[in-house]
Amino acid sequence: MGLRLRVDGESINLDEVYVENECKKVSNNESVDVEMLYDFLARCRDKVSLEDYCRLYIVLGISEFLCPSRKGTIFPILFTIVDDLSSVGKYNWGGLVYEYLVGSMCNASMFLKEKGKKRHLHILCCVYLLQVICN
Repeated sequence: MGLRLRVDGESINLDEVYVENECKKVSNNESVDVEMLYDFLARCRDKVSLEDYCRLYIVLGISEFLCPSRKGTIFPILFTIVDDLSSVGKYNWGGLVYEYLVGSMCNASMFLKEKGKKRHLHILCCVYLLQVICN
């Protein structure tokens, strides 16, 4: 709620399989990462429609700000969500960010319990959410 993200609406399952759509055609392969999307947006800004450019830019924002990953991979379901820009607001974005944070913290906790040889761990989440929680 501190981020002003909607906390009601349809849930988003980041592991969900998606249907092929226009935005996903950025890449011929299965996996799209943030670097690839930055490159595409810089190179092809005059070759795609303004609406598709906005869709891809929103996917990039979600992938970098709300649900970042260490490898920079983009969750495929995000392409399907932004396919209809008018319906983006119907999703529970606050719940998604919270669940992503909690899942990352659970993974970190399990890692710490194992006491492996690694001396550091990463918590993946929206950094601003951690600032809101800690204040």
